[in-house]
Amino acid sequence: MRSKFKALLYLLGASLVLGLPWALLSPGEPSPAGGPIANGGANPSALKASFRAWWSDHDARGGDRNVVYSLGWSKGYSREYSTARGIAQLDLLEGSVQVELQGLRSGEEWDVWLVENRPGGGALADRGDRMQRLGRVTAGPGATRLSSRLGAGFFNRFQADLIVVCRAGKKPEEAGVLFGSPDFFQRLYTQRRMKPSPMPSHQATGLASLFGPRVASATAFDSLDALVAQGADLFQNEKFNGNGRTCGTCHPPRNNFTIDPKFIATLPPNDALFVFESNPDLGQNFENSQLLREMGLVTENADGFDDLAHKFVLRGVPHTLALLNSRLPQPNSSFEPMPPVERLGWGGDGAPGSGSLREFALGAIIQHATRTLNRTPGVDFRVPTDQELDAMAAFQLALGRQEEVDLPNMIFKSPIVRRGQTVYLTGDSAGGTLAAGKCNRCHFNGGSNVSVGNQNRNFDVGIEQLPNHPANLILPGAMPIDGGFGTAAKTGGGFGNGRFNPTVVVEAADTGPFFHNNAVSTIEEAVDFYNSAAFNNSPAALGFKSQDTGGIGIHLETTDVESVAALLRVLNALENIRSSSEFDRAVAGKSMDQARMLSELALADTGDAIRVLEERNLHFTAIAKLKEAYALERLIPTTAKAQKRNALIPRILSLKEQARAEMIETQ
Repeated sequence: MRSKFKALLYLLGASLVLGLPWALLSPGEPSPAGGPIANGGANPSALKASFRAWWSDHDARGGDRNVVYSLGWSKGYSREYSTARGIAQLDLLEGSVQVELQGLRSGEEWDVWLVENRPGGGALADRGDRMQRLGRVTAGPGATRLSSRLGAGFFNRFQADLIVVCRAGKKPEEAGVLFGSPDFFQRLYTQRRMKPSPMPSHQATGLASLFGPRVASATAFDSLDALVAQGADLFQNEKFNGNGRTCGTCHPPRNNFTIDPKFIATLPPNDALFVFESNPDLGQNFENSQLLREMGLVTENADGFDDLAHKFVLRGVPHTLALLNSRLPQPNSSFEPMPPVERLGWGGDGAPGSGSLREFALGAIIQHATRTLNRTPGVDFRVPTDQELDAMAAFQLALGRQEEVDLPNMIFKSPIVRRGQTVYLTGDSAGGTLAAGKCNRCHFNGGSNVSVGNQNRNFDVGIEQLPNHPANLILPGAMPIDGGFGTAAKTGGGFGNGRFNPTVVVEAADTGPFFHNNAVSTIEEAVDFYNSAAFNNSPAALGFKSQDTGGIGIHLETTDVESVAALLRVLNALENIRSSSEFDRAVAGKSMDQARMLSELALADTGDAIRVLEERNLHFTAIAKLKEAYALERLIPTTAKAQKRNALIPRILSLKEQARAEMIETQ
């Protein structure tokens, strides 16, 4: 997955130069395992399938009669700091809005506004936007509620891009404190309802032709292809008039959309990641140069910019693969009664306002792309438009797996991996079977959701209590306590309730370091953390103890740590084999340039599969087969005749299938 995105962008750029319609860039409808531009590149077709599933569920819950926005403080945009949160429920058909706010100071008056951003303008409340005041509330000791009826048909004339809570008598652009907006799927759903389009059928041309004939869409989602392509370009290239960084600076596609010390060491001194080292306006309290370079840690002011020297945390950069399998939060949690609308890594607190993937880009631009520490919109950076936020969200949601694996029914060949599967699913390590699997509880089927409810919940697993963090050994006292989600002061330092959200683990082996603070470097160390006193004395472990008949947290023998890690390595390699094989199949019958690009995509995934197995001496025969396939893939860019290139494909696929068969029973 290291370099294939660059090749994908080249193809997309070539399509623009050639004037090919974006609607023709769809790779067709998804197979059950995902579409052909999977894992390292975006898959618009699979995103369509995920959107259809969301659409069906949304319809069952009332559709546009039941639209929910989360409301929250927005670092960089809120005119004052607030720990308050809220929920707004909109009936877009009948024209009514119900708002509930918690945490406002009793006796204070607040106005609630709807904002429709002007076309082409920034995605925040600005002078010139259309605005509709919903009403005024006086905060009481408990929840504060507002009910407003605007009339049927109102939302046919007014697009609610934002809900803003501000001081009474002030305008949203002057005194906005709490912000909320719809997530990407909701915006897409409402736009499709308001502006229905025909269901065109296209012949396979452009990038679609690289992957075989196009199947006509069952519904009118062809614009997703153009949106994903636009998002890919914005993610990699758009600097938003800031300091030179792009989203891809910290989430480089060629490094699995994350950064680590080994990758950082390959960057030239003038890379935008190091802009603070040459820009005096960012010389202090922007990044810690030594810990960025040696630990891959970036500075995050998750609790505001009012005290940059003391109010910050240092976190690793989460990858953006398989977000569709990890983004749903836990509703009605006693710890987070009004959680962010989407879970997006670590504390789930990286996005401003309602906490959606669209708004994550806003927070990233404010935090990482600013010209100065003033972080003034329109001066230090350009605010992205709603269209740009939609495009970047579409691109990121189209990355990686679109479905979970079926881990209990996978039959692995290696007895070591089978042992890891048993421990992962059942918690059987010391000989006795516990009531339920421990790994599988929070990483169901190798994902990031809990085993009941399909939610990505936050847990306090005690990672902040792990002693001797490498960053503090490198620079004593440099690593502050990170309180995770929330803004309440935490005992021992930091702000939050100590809870962080799990990440997907199928992609884990080639996306380290691990945990929100890069505490450990290998997947084996990450598994072994759950043997530590820090974990077994944590609230999460104590919760396990109260639920399990065995009365214990987690204890894994050293051999079982290796077995679970071996399972995760093999899962990672299998996913890489699957995606690289799809690129190989697409080479047949293509032009030289097309074949070259596709082979680069395949080579990146094949190389990852080899690496994650070789690092722990797993499946020597499979590694040998993959290396043979890799050598043949390298011939494709230098083989001029299509007939000879085509002849390579069956041999490559056969070798990969043989490698796969060394690891797992074919089902």
